[in-house]
Parts: sequence; C-alpha cells; structure tokens
Amino acid sequence: MLLLRRLPSASSLRALQPLLAGDGGRREASQLTKVGPLALTNKGLKAGPGGRSSVSGVVATVFGCSGFLGRYVVNALAQSGSQVVCPFRCDDLDVQHLRQMGDLGQIVYLKDFKLRSDEAVRHAIHRSNVVINLLGIEKETMNYTFDEVHVDFAQRIAKACAESEVCERLLHVSCLGASEKALSRRLQTKAKGEAAVQAAFKDATIFRPAQMVGVEDRLFNTYAQLAKRLPFIPLVDGGHAKLQPVYVRDVADGIVNSLKLKDAPGKTYHLAGPDVLTVKQIVDLVFHTIREPYKALTVPGAIAKLVAAPREMLFKKVPIPMPTFLTADYVAEMQQDNILPVGELGRQVVPTLEDLDVDAMKVTEGIPIEHVRHYRVGGYDFGTTSERQATGGAGYGGGPHQPSAGSGFEKTGAPQPWDSA
Repeated sequence: MLLLRRLPSASSLRALQPLLAGDGGRREASQLTKVGPLALTNKGLKAGPGGRSSVSGVVATVFGCSGFLGRYVVNALAQSGSQVVCPFRCDDLDVQHLRQMGDLGQIVYLKDFKLRSDEAVRHAIHRSNVVINLLGIEKETMNYTFDEVHVDFAQRIAKACAESEVCERLLHVSCLGASEKALSRRLQTKAKGEAAVQAAFKDATIFRPAQMVGVEDRLFNTYAQLAKRLPFIPLVDGGHAKLQPVYVRDVADGIVNSLKLKDAPGKTYHLAGPDVLTVKQIVDLVFHTIREPYKALTVPGAIAKLVAAPREMLFKKVPIPMPTFLTADYVAEMQQDNILPVGELGRQVVPTLEDLDVDAMKVTEGIPIEHVRHYRVGGYDFGTTSERQATGGAGYGGGPHQPSAGSGFEKTGAPQPWDSA
C-alpha cells in the first residue's frame, strides 16, 4: 500500500494514450475519432508522452483481475501508464503475471480481499477514479450463488463508488443476453445486477460481451478438450442455438476505449464478434481445427437437464474444480440464441464495439483460434485426419476433413470460415 499512497490522488480522466495491441502487429494503435477533451473539475497527475512508463492520470481498481478478461483489461490499462489496483482472493501465483504488465509500482496488489465487507470495498477504491467490475461466475458453488455475485456484490461496489469522492467512472461488465426473462438463471441475475448498479450509480457504463474466445477461453478450449476425452460431444437440441463469439482483446480494448468518450457514462454497450454461428458450427469448426473426425450427438434439452441436475447439485455441495459444461443452467442457456439484438430492418439498434472504435476480429481464423491448434495429435502441424505434414497451422487449407452434414460449413466452392486456419 506504500506504493499507492505515494501517488497523488487522481480524481479525473483524460483521453488515454493509444494502446498498442502487442499481438504481432495485428492492429495499429487505436485512434478514436469521436474523442474530445473531457471537461474535468480536478486534474490528476499526468506526465510523459503516453505508454507504459508514462502517467496517464488514471488510477483504476479492477475487481476480477485474476479472471480471463481481467488480465487483458489490466494489461490494456497498465500499458497506457495507468496505475491498477488488483484486489484478489486467490494464491499469489495466480496473479503473478499481472505484475509485469505495468511499470514499477503501477500494479498494486490487495491480497486476501473480502468482497463481503463494505469496508474492504471502500478501501480498495478510495484512491481510484476508475472502478471496473468484472466479477461473475458460470456455475453456483457451495460458497457463492448467482444472486450474491451478480447482484449483491455488484450493488455493493456501485454504492461504494457513489459514496466515493474521487471515483468518476464505474464500468460494469455483464453478459450478452442478460434479461430477467432469460431461460438461464445466470442471465437473469446478470440483468438484475445491471439494474442494481444503475440504481446506485446512474452514470455507470454497462458492457454486455458475448462468449469470449482467446488462449484461456472456456468455449473453444472446452470443446477441444471434450473431443479428446469423450466418444462424442453432446449438443443440446442439436446445437441450433446461435452465438456470436468475440475475441477477448477486442472486449478489453472496448472497455478501455470507453474511458475516452464523453457520452459513454450511462450507456450499455453490446460487444460481439462479426460472425453469428450455431453451437453445431462452432463444434464442427473446433474439430476441423484440431484435425479430428467429427463426433457429436444430439441430446434433447429435457433429457440433458435431467442428466445435468445431479451434477449441478454436486457443485453446491462439494468444492471440486469441475467444468461448467452440462449443468442444468448451461443447458437452459443453450436453448436460446445469444446474439446482438437487431431492429425490424435487420439493423443493429444498440451501441457496439464499432461505437468504441474497435474493429472486431473474426473468431474463425487467425489469432483468436490459433491456440486451439495445439490440441492436434502429434504436434502443431499434424493431426489425426492429416494425410500429410502441413507447413504450418496458419497455412492449413482444409485437408481431408469434411464438415458434418447440416453444419452449414459444407464445401460449396465459396471461401469457408476456416480457409485461413
């Protein structure tokens, strides 16, 4: 905490310096055309031309810093010269990678954080002009329920921000498809959490990301692991539910870019990728990418719920690390589409990544799916269905693998989503 106290209080925001992607030149530094100087009553400490060793004037507390999205948000903030406060409950080894993301003293750890304590929350944000809530769970456990994490914790953070004298921006990450009418309890509580946050802090910026993909994701990786372990992958109701996966770096860039926009407070952004895919198409794409014979089985939703119910009860009784795949709530979520809402003319009617100056990457090719190729049998350039050694994963053009009938990816002579995979 000494490092945190030595810095002057920063009670305002400025247009952050452009962030370099750091992914091999995939994109240039973001240049927001809609950004103007922000009208601020107080000026925080700012120094340097921008970048990791500068001081941006932002002190940000990131709840959920140890999660999948958290590491990318912390990196994006730290690379712009912001100081990032990282409360965590896990072991030190689980967050050690965050320390190198910022310059000396810019990543501040709050160990053994107790989110059920109002005083602990107030202490975590008492020097921060930006607070980002990334907390969320995919399954209920013996320690935490959906209502407690998505509603109670979110409301506690929002109230603390409203009471703070220095907090100017609250960024709350929810989930695409969040609705009190959703079939899934996870999505229902996400919607309730949004309402609680907006009631406590009316200028909060809400983000609704779709299912995210990346090196540590639980979408492509889950299906690839199941392909290696199970004789078949069960598809709820045939896998006809539509998803719109988004690359995790695009989500992180969008969240940080919102700090540059005057009109972002009070808005809700829906963050999704450019491709709408059914679950069946995603599974087929994973099999194609890891070069394994396609093996999936249609399971009616009613039967899937009966099979998953005991598993979900087990999560609430026994503290064992098990994947969320095929819990009863997961089955319910897979029985509805989870894509961007559109208007009567098919046009998007909500703010998206484009409004945050982010050009969303396709998740069916290139970097977003690159990590899946390491599941190939025999090595990166091989695989069970390979008839020859490929020159490289990125140069693979289809090989002998044939998409499953009805997947929507059958060869028709037109370029396929995986042609550059």
